[in-house]
Amino acid sequence: PIKWIKGKLIGQGSFGKVYYGMNTENNQIMAVKQVDIKNKKMVEALNAEIDFMKDLRHENIVHYYGSEYGESFNVFLEYVSGGSVASMLSRFGKFTEPLIKSLTSQILSGLEYLHNKSIIHRDIKGANILVDEDGIAKISDFGISKRNEYEKAYKFNSRMSGFKGTVYWMAPEVVKGRGYSAKVDIWSVGCCVLEMFTGTHPWTGFSEAQPVIYKLCTMNRPAIPDSIGTDAKEFIDSALSINPEKRPTASELLTHKFV
Repeated sequence: PIKWIKGKLIGQGSFGKVYYGMNTENNQIMAVKQVDIKNKKMVEALNAEIDFMKDLRHENIVHYYGSEYGESFNVFLEYVSGGSVASMLSRFGKFTEPLIKSLTSQILSGLEYLHNKSIIHRDIKGANILVDEDGIAKISDFGISKRNEYEKAYKFNSRMSGFKGTVYWMAPEVVKGRGYSAKVDIWSVGCCVLEMFTGTHPWTGFSEAQPVIYKLCTMNRPAIPDSIGTDAKEFIDSALSINPEKRPTASELLTHKFV
């Protein structure tokens, strides 16, 4: 078990609270997710998340250190000091192109690693990409991730359904509920790049989910502003291919001239 002391509250979400923690054996600062042990649903959800995270070892994925049961269920995670891309956008406004390139290639590296393990994240968006003080991007929040039981992550799976994720970053095939593959994460990366360029969620101008769902069902995609450079436009364009078969893999996008 990890010997630790609890610090101040970092934040809270639907799942519970996150505190600063310090490992007293090596003085490492951690983020500690804490859930009331009586909240069976949340404990179950966190256990599912741990199941994904425990074997993941990659610079661009938040590191899982361990967990413990007591009065509450505590999950020990890598503390990432810069906060999320979404919180940085609200603090500093839209990003410059060199910063977007750097973060995008790191997000793709993390995804390439996940997809090679047949894991689909299903909720890639600025709020789930954390950035440390050295500018290293880390994919976080595996709460709704899924394994594609066909060993290949990019293979279409009709049993993959479920309206999971956040609508503004969601691929059309998820909304339609007819099955999908890891290509849904690629669409979300395209949306995430748009988010960094504009400083706001994709589908700007739509504050409600319903019209966005309608747009996605009728084969539309979010607008790409003209102010974005050619390489970036092409990158977003291919990530947002309506047909998932035409959408590149993470490895393919890593060779794109934009990144």
